[in-house]
Amino acid sequence: MSFLKSLKLKFKKVIEKNSPNVIKTKDSNENEINDYNNWLETSINNENIKYFEYSDFGNVRSIGRGTFGSVVRANLKNTNEFYALKSYNNEEEALFKIIRELELHRKISHENILQFYGVTKIETGIIHMNKYVLVLEYADSGTLDTYLNEHFNKLNWNDKHNLALQLANAVSYLHDYDIIHRDLHANNILVHQKSIKLADFGLSKKTNKKSSNTLHIFGAIPYMDPKVFHTEDYELNKKSDVYSVGMLLWQISSGCRPFCTEGYNAKLGLAIIYGQREAPIDGTPDEYSECWNYEPEKRPDMQEVAAILKKLKSSSDDMILKSLKSSNKKDDDRNNATKWIKEALVNRIVNSISYKELKNPESLDKGGFGHIMKATWSKSNNYVVYKRLTNTIAVKHDILNAFIHELKIHLRLDYSDRIIRCLGISQDDTTKEYLLVMQYADGGNLKNYLKNNFKSLTWNNKKKLAYQIADGLNYLHNENVLHRDLHSKNIVIHENNAKITDFGISKVQTNQNNQHSSVYMGNFGCIAYLEPKRILDPKFPYTESSDIYSFGVLMWEISSGHSPFKDNVSNNERYALAIAINSGVREVTIPGTPREYEELYKNCWNKEPKERPTIIKILCEFSKMGFGVNVSKNKPLEESTNKQTSDFSDLQTDLFIQTKKLQD
Repeated sequence: MSFLKSLKLKFKKVIEKNSPNVIKTKDSNENEINDYNNWLETSINNENIKYFEYSDFGNVRSIGRGTFGSVVRANLKNTNEFYALKSYNNEEEALFKIIRELELHRKISHENILQFYGVTKIETGIIHMNKYVLVLEYADSGTLDTYLNEHFNKLNWNDKHNLALQLANAVSYLHDYDIIHRDLHANNILVHQKSIKLADFGLSKKTNKKSSNTLHIFGAIPYMDPKVFHTEDYELNKKSDVYSVGMLLWQISSGCRPFCTEGYNAKLGLAIIYGQREAPIDGTPDEYSECWNYEPEKRPDMQEVAAILKKLKSSSDDMILKSLKSSNKKDDDRNNATKWIKEALVNRIVNSISYKELKNPESLDKGGFGHIMKATWSKSNNYVVYKRLTNTIAVKHDILNAFIHELKIHLRLDYSDRIIRCLGISQDDTTKEYLLVMQYADGGNLKNYLKNNFKSLTWNNKKKLAYQIADGLNYLHNENVLHRDLHSKNIVIHENNAKITDFGISKVQTNQNNQHSSVYMGNFGCIAYLEPKRILDPKFPYTESSDIYSFGVLMWEISSGHSPFKDNVSNNERYALAIAINSGVREVTIPGTPREYEELYKNCWNKEPKERPTIIKILCEFSKMGFGVNVSKNKPLEESTNKQTSDFSDLQTDLFIQTKKLQD
């Protein structure tokens, strides 16, 4: 038997071993489909699964079609919310995939794993089917392979560290739940707004069966555990995922597919199996190549890999933060800050965005510390917002350092779907002021979102928003960042998901003297959300529990649809309100509020900081409500008693192809 035939036979066995059971008789097949359908329809009727009417989607465009199914991009009509709709040619396969997705997503929730939103049923249109399909998160930058091909020259080492860490965290998280991916490569890892999204499917192109199988084999071999081809009955395991991640880390650091200079053929496959590896990239840790060790037991586990990458990222952050130390003299402060920004732009620590690329600016909001502008970034043709600090009494002596402080926070944080991200720095050509350019949120701030959409929100929607804010707050606290100014104008909604923003400037203000703290309370802060102990004592230390108090008020606001104490906002009533809150007065419960939700926000706004729950406890409570999982720093708090190893791969696809970013 030739090596190619032997390799294909072995690959076929790997697929069969990790694929769903095949129903062999017509009657049993029909019974199985009926069981799946009945279960699915019952789950939809009970609202355990969100159902989308297919007619509510518009602008449907094919982004992948292959032997086993199709993927299209679509948006909900009258919105800018895009989704990926995945169908399967085989009805039983479609139902099985939906059920498996639900089983997985009941156990896992991670910002770097593609989100499952629900199902729809396509009756007409581009896919020409009358079957249930998956409604998934849409990744706007396509596959990791495509993203690196198109953007690698623009990535600095900080960007590469972020991508590597996100990938390691996602796979480590799966392993914590004994889920093995089994098919990790650069075409079933997606990128959305510079964030990794681990997926269990690839976008496949339609080819004939012979070429499809051959190309799929050799396209995947550089990422596959070579042990599986040498050892009879060897099963892919967690260390197999580690091997794949090692090759992906090399690809992220180099910008090239593994062995891209050689033909993807039987000769290369044999060379890899017998030990050929890519040369490590200068500056990458030894753990990258240790992941490639032929012997699985000599490879590190994913937790070790993630820890090394986290340490590497932290070291980079420390260097950035040390470079931001400034002199006590105000003139030196300004000179040092300006110098650092220029050096950061030259060294690509932060992205530089030409002011000329910010087209059609319009005022979005005006806060206590600066103007927020909306513009179209011509480079991507997407909306962005940028912040320009204003010269107020409270910050006139420290405008630039306030700007630097917020930038420091952004650089300190890895990419997170729960945080509005900094895209780079621009500079006004006329005033020479620096601008902080950030993500645009299409739903506006939470206050306006509730005002415009509250009547259509279900309790499930409200709980989801509150959970997402808690998840973002957990992320900040894990990074030792205190927000200090959480209120409904500092929470924004993008694609129906809550994100935290504006978490740098307020920290500067709390470090000012009493006069500035008073100004902050009266003019810039929102008394109703402020730590009660600080209302009358600005020197009271701000801690994580202070953020928890603010979060409790936000939970109430989400339940009511309006700002707390909205009838007590005049200047004459503010002082009386401050005294009342400090004495323990709180808003009244909205009729119909679920008991568990009410108890949680009341615990959060307890007068005594030590009596408030931690953010981890809050996430545990949301887990009981059906949102997220019990996680701390992306690790489970409570182990499931019936945890099972799940197959998170889709080995039944054919040749994976690059996908281009679609223009609206």
